[in-house]
Parts: sequence; structure tokens; C-alpha cells
Amino acid sequence: MKVSFLKAPVGGIIGLEMITFVEPLGLECVAGSLECHGHECQIVDLRVDGMDKGMKKAAAFEPEIVGLQVNFTTERYRALRVIQEVKRLMPNALMVVGGHDASRDPKWFLRPDVDIVAVGDGEEIMPGLVAEYERGGDFKSVPGLVLNRPHGHVDTGPARARPKLDDLPLPARHLIDEYASEYYINFRRPLALMETARGCPFKCNFCSVWKFHESTFREKSPERVVEELAQIKAPNVFITDDIFWLSVKRGRALAKALKESGIKKHFTIQTRSDIICKFHDLVEMWKDCGRMTVFLGLEKIDDAGLKSVNKHNVAEKNDRAIKILQDLDIGYTPNFIVDPDWEPEDFSKLKRWIDRTGAYNSGFSVLTPLPGTDLWDELQDQVVTDDWELFDIVHTVLPTKMPLDQFYREYAGLWQHTLDTRFREQGRLAAYVGLLYALAARKVTLTAMRRGMRLGMANMLSKPETFLRAHERSEQRLDRMQSLLARPDPIHETSAVA
Repeated sequence: MKVSFLKAPVGGIIGLEMITFVEPLGLECVAGSLECHGHECQIVDLRVDGMDKGMKKAAAFEPEIVGLQVNFTTERYRALRVIQEVKRLMPNALMVVGGHDASRDPKWFLRPDVDIVAVGDGEEIMPGLVAEYERGGDFKSVPGLVLNRPHGHVDTGPARARPKLDDLPLPARHLIDEYASEYYINFRRPLALMETARGCPFKCNFCSVWKFHESTFREKSPERVVEELAQIKAPNVFITDDIFWLSVKRGRALAKALKESGIKKHFTIQTRSDIICKFHDLVEMWKDCGRMTVFLGLEKIDDAGLKSVNKHNVAEKNDRAIKILQDLDIGYTPNFIVDPDWEPEDFSKLKRWIDRTGAYNSGFSVLTPLPGTDLWDELQDQVVTDDWELFDIVHTVLPTKMPLDQFYREYAGLWQHTLDTRFREQGRLAAYVGLLYALAARKVTLTAMRRGMRLGMANMLSKPETFLRAHERSEQRLDRMQSLLARPDPIHETSAVA
């Protein structure tokens, strides 16, 4: 059976999807699981191909099933446009929507033209779905689905018990060969994604990862990680684990296995500051495995702030972890949450922290309640917009204590402060020489630099009008989307819109 997987195009606003441009690893994992059962798969990245070329490519494949990945809330309206095109060009194809956002809030996706929403890990659900489709069944016996039926939706119950990650097939990376050179993070291009673990045992109120994985945490063995890493051609690897080194024993075994394999990459990892403080010898072991950049979701600069987001950490460990990484000469990127109810002094405190630590690579996310999180349950009634494109963590969707223009002046001032600190620490010339080298060495394209590189992003984000402009155009976007949502359903007699 032929299955085409689509990744929705990039939107027109800055934010979450602009900071990194990465491969659709989830689709590769699902495709790998289907290929093991003899099915023929295709992946079309509409962010690279564009809608016109990409949809023609998908239609020419003549798929019997089309799967659309929706990971981010910002992709919702774009996803609906893709779904509409799928049904126009491939009216007989079964339309399946999956991904993190669709799993968090499946009822939202029970729209015209959507046949099924897959809830959970795709490679654990899709083989059963495809097999049932081949048999001509009605899918009620396939767990992990929400079926869009004329009389309403049908929930088939949770997916079966999650298997060991080592038992899953390798990702079908060959399906994105034509796109592989386009993926990047900052100066590092080409970039590959790699997963060594899934889930998170912590329960931060702004995060949906632990809910998606039902508070489970699973790891791949060092042997499996090395086997998968050996297939990756890119010199740069972003490890997608939400907390790398959560198992210190496995972290050490994995570092040892990598050194023995001789594989050298530039790794970008995400971990916690308390792990770095307690096991800095582990960080040193990984430094010997290649170059490394560490992303730290510090979130807040004081203990009261950390408690407010249920972080289960203390500020002193955040500061100490930064110093450890600086002493080891390891690149790092701290990230902080900015609350919409902040006042000028709150922004000043964060600037003083940056001055004290010299952490000029810091990034700043606006507190955003995403559907499916505890924060959404708590603050949903306070959300001031239905424009999902604004849920990109650099725009506020909650009321601000200050006037909106003043809030964005302060928020933009944080990004400007990181630039000023960088130039003070590095020198302005040195900062831009690195940028020019990246272009000359073809580590990144000019388009990518303008769209997503940290210096370019910081320049853009240091202007308050960058954010205000998106709010000003929000009503026009909503009008366009409402006309799309009001379109009559050509497939169902009665739409099961939630």
C-alpha cells in the first residue's frame, strides 16, 4: 500500500519554527515502521518544496493514505489548507492527521476532509491502521484513533502498551535525502535529528511532552544509538531527547560506545542544570565525543519563579551549571520564560542576570498556554486570541499588565541586551566574521541566515514592531481562516467539528 506523509509549510510569522529548521524525524520513524511491513512510503516536506510543487509531487505518487504531521499549535490553520488540497487533488485518499498537537487536542482536527486523527506515537499506531484499511475494515478495532464519522466522532481507545525503543525499526532517512542539505540550526548545516529517548518524568505546567508520553520515559540502548548514528551523514546532530543524560549510567555507557565507534559529530543536546552540577564528569566525557552545544531550559532566575512553573530545580544550580560549561569551553544556550504580567523591573532583573553570567546566547519565550497542557487548563479562559499563528512562544496570547506596546518594548529590549552583551564579550567584528565564514563555507544559506540564525533573529527580535505587526495583521488572518472553516463538508453529510 502507498502512504504519503506531508509536513505543512512554514507560516508567515516569526517564532518557534524560525529558530531551527529541522527534518520531520517523526514521519521518518512512522515510514520506517510501515516499510518493514512491505508498504511503500513517501515524505514531502512542503516547507522546502512549497505547496504547489509539493502537492503535485504527492499526487503523482498516487497514495491510498495521506498522513499529515501537526506538531506545533501554530501549524493548525496551515494544516487545514493542506488537507483541503489533499482532498482536491487526491479525493479518494484516506486523510489521517497525527503529531504532538493533534494528539494533545484531537477533537479540534475533526474538520471537513479529515477521516482519522491518530493519537500517540505514529509507528505504534499506523501499522495497525494501514493493515485494517487493506482488509476493508472500519478501524474501530485499531487503538489510538479518533474517527470522524457522519454522526460524530468515535474514539477507539488508547494505543497499546508502548514497546521498547530498541524494538522499533530504524527511521526511513532515505525518504528525505533530497531535503537533507536544507536542515540547520544556527551556523550548523546540514543538520540531522536523532532520538535516544522519549518522554519526561517531570511535570512542568507549560509542557505537553510528559502528557503525550503519559509520564513514561524510555531509552534506546547505547548499541542501538551507535547503530542509528552510523547511518547519519550530516556532521551536526540535534538530539531530540527532552532531558539528555537523565540516566547517568546510560549517559556514561553511551559516551564510551561513541568513543569506541570513532563517530565524531557536533551534538546539540537538551538537559537540566542540576544534572550538569551533580555529574559534570559526564559532561567532560561527552566533550571527548565531539563538539557540543547544550540547551538549558532554565526558565526563571529565582526559586519563586521556578516553583511557579513546577520546574523542581533551584536557581543556584542554574548559575553553577553555566559556570561549569563556561570553564569547559562548551557552547550553551539558556532559555527563559517571560510572563505577560511582568513589569519593567522583572525585565531589568533578567538583564542583570545576563550581565552577571555573561550568557549572551540566552533566549526568551513568552509564557504560552498550549492546548493539552496544565497551563492551558488553568488559563484557557484568559486567552485573548483564536489566532493559532500567535502561539509561537514569542507573542503573547494572554493579557499583559503593561500596555501591549510597552510590553514588547521591554521584551525586544531583552534580545537587544543579548546582542549588546555578545558584542561586549566577543567584539562586534568577531561576531560578524563568524557569520561571514558560515556563509563562505556553505554551512548556512543567506536565506536561512536571514530567517533563523541567532544573530539575524536577535536583530529582528530586538525591534518591538516585529511583534506588534503580527498582532495588527491577526484579524486579517482570522478572517481568511474563518472562511476556510466555514466551507461546506464535501465528504460527510454532517461535519463532526468539535
